[in-house]
Amino acid sequence: MKNNNKAVSLITATAILTASVTFLVTSAFYSSVLKARFAPSFPEGEKINEILSILDDRYYYGFDRQKLIDTAVDTMLDSLGDPYTTYMTLDEAKLFFERISGTYAGVGAFVSWDTELKAVIIVKPIKDSPAEKAGLVKGDRIVKIDGESVSDSDLDIAVAKMKGEKGTDVVLTVLKAEGGETIDIKVTRDEIHIPSMDANMDGDIGHLSLYTFDPETGDEFKENLNFLVESGAKGIVLDLRDNGGGIVSSVVSVANSLLNKGDLIFYTLDKDGNRLDHRTYNEGVDIPIVLLVNENTASAAELLAGALRDNKGIKLVGKTTYGKGVVQVTYPLSDQSVIKLTVEKYFTPNGNDIDKIGLKPDFEIELETESDEQYKKAVEVLRSEL
Repeated sequence: MKNNNKAVSLITATAILTASVTFLVTSAFYSSVLKARFAPSFPEGEKINEILSILDDRYYYGFDRQKLIDTAVDTMLDSLGDPYTTYMTLDEAKLFFERISGTYAGVGAFVSWDTELKAVIIVKPIKDSPAEKAGLVKGDRIVKIDGESVSDSDLDIAVAKMKGEKGTDVVLTVLKAEGGETIDIKVTRDEIHIPSMDANMDGDIGHLSLYTFDPETGDEFKENLNFLVESGAKGIVLDLRDNGGGIVSSVVSVANSLLNKGDLIFYTLDKDGNRLDHRTYNEGVDIPIVLLVNENTASAAELLAGALRDNKGIKLVGKTTYGKGVVQVTYPLSDQSVIKLTVEKYFTPNGNDIDKIGLKPDFEIELETESDEQYKKAVEVLRSEL
């Protein structure tokens, strides 16, 4: 329940996936293991029980016990000052993990978080989605959802509130990008399939836009890459702009299609300094590539960009990336709520720490929406290498 700055997510559950999260399956067994492992070490928990007992016995006004506990846990994690360590209630956790399936019922848009205004920014509506049909455009800022301000929420919770059953309505209070007018827009939720990527030919140059890393991304990427090569592409512009990340295993799958067998993709270090290397296990396609990145290229997308730059010297064009270089793991609790904790840090093959720093492009180019100067520069750089 925290601000994730401007990391891009989808209006689905959360943003692992703006980070990468390993889901540990919720079960009575696992919850009991957690209880046995951690509970005896923390007698401070008795203070909470004492307070609840006193409230039950003496407090004049009635109170919602579950809400009190949820707020206490959320505040405890919030005090760590880590925007990626969060608490999710059971309902929030269910919405969060629906993100992994790549299909959901909602409004359909890529979004980020405005830390100054504390609002949800529309990065791009998904084509033919309810969001697009309702008139939401890039740069619109959502300040309320069904009349409730998002300023006390975060990106994860805000996107969860925009989800719901197919055919139901959600009213978004939007500060329009053009004109600055604040209006209410009613959007009817529908089933949304999150597009993982798009590929097309631009003369003899292949343009492959990768939007997210979901469970199917690895296989889809291989198919699209083969399509471009078989269509006569002499080089590929791999577009990672506004890609907020996803599932780390999918990054490995994509890297398998582009790097040499055994190449180091990235490594992680935990709080004790233990290192884990992630390497390719297949031989990738040998074809010239240039990467397009921007300030919303985050997490898993940054890992791929770092791997391609460090291993093959591939050039980056655009803007400095977001800088999300930490790993989160989810832990289910006894009541099926979930905590998501930062447990490791990522490093590129050359040992670069990208967290809060990002990847600086070789060619920094501002985006001109109409003409897309970034893409034009990427093609220019690519042609110089053919």
